[in-house]
Amino acid sequence: MEEELLNTLDTNLSFIVEISTLNLIQIGLKYGVFKEMIGRKCYTDFLLSSAVKNKSLLKSLVDTYYALGIVEMGLNDAWVKEYSYTLELTSEKNRYLLPDWIPIFEEIYRMVDYASISPEHPKILMDFDKDSDFWDMRLGVQLNSIYRRLINQIGELKDGMKVLDLGCGSVSPVEIGEVVGPNGEYVGVDFSPGLLSIAEQKVRNLGFDWVTLKELDITRIKPRRIYDAVIMSFVLEYVQDIPTVIRNALNALHEGGKIIIVDPFRENYPNIEAWEFFERLTKEFIHFPSKEEVIKAFDYNGYDVKIREFGKSILSIELL
Repeated sequence: MEEELLNTLDTNLSFIVEISTLNLIQIGLKYGVFKEMIGRKCYTDFLLSSAVKNKSLLKSLVDTYYALGIVEMGLNDAWVKEYSYTLELTSEKNRYLLPDWIPIFEEIYRMVDYASISPEHPKILMDFDKDSDFWDMRLGVQLNSIYRRLINQIGELKDGMKVLDLGCGSVSPVEIGEVVGPNGEYVGVDFSPGLLSIAEQKVRNLGFDWVTLKELDITRIKPRRIYDAVIMSFVLEYVQDIPTVIRNALNALHEGGKIIIVDPFRENYPNIEAWEFFERLTKEFIHFPSKEEVIKAFDYNGYDVKIREFGKSILSIELL
């Protein structure tokens, strides 16, 4: 069962990157970016003359093309290279691909049209508070439930355990809180009051009085209690200081406790920069972390830990 879930998670995350790459190429064609960059052209002149009004978005777009090898850049100029891209839809992929995340990413793709006009356009629905309903929908798709099931299995979570969830969002308090059960304790921390408000309503309706939610920046938490497990799922891409967050998580664990980290570690996903372009519509987004920088953060903090990898997107860290 665990292997099936891991294959489902990794296959769908890989496909998100592939679809993002195709969408990114389509954007370049739609806005005439590639046509304008035929032959060497002064980069600054190109940015100023382009019809795209949002110049920071345009720069991010061209920088992403450079990262993908579509555009070459010199000291002061830039130009389009010869480029080909192949997406393979195999029977193995079809076995694991899930359909319900597709409409979410189609909506995000459409938001780029509005972002090209202004970064503050009201139809960009990527703000954690202003657009918390959209984020709640996104967090509730089957793909995200898959990684929460993996967290439960890999973390060996069960009724009676104490769990700290850093960056809990609006759905994990229900799905993971239910596993922890009335004899345990689930503490969810998030910096978004909008998502926490949705989560609070859900747990209140279900009567999950063992679930506690706190509005905090996870880089600033000072754990006063000890937990059996600490969870960080799709949160490190919003963190500037990963070693500090790792230290806070380690300080919250008892000996033998586990940290479960879920993220599309960038060295495992070629062309992940394409996905990152779309995620930057959320102003807090930095970049998806590498597995190496996460592991280095544990070395930096000097704790004795056992690290295990599960698929391409999950690390389990046991405090020895």
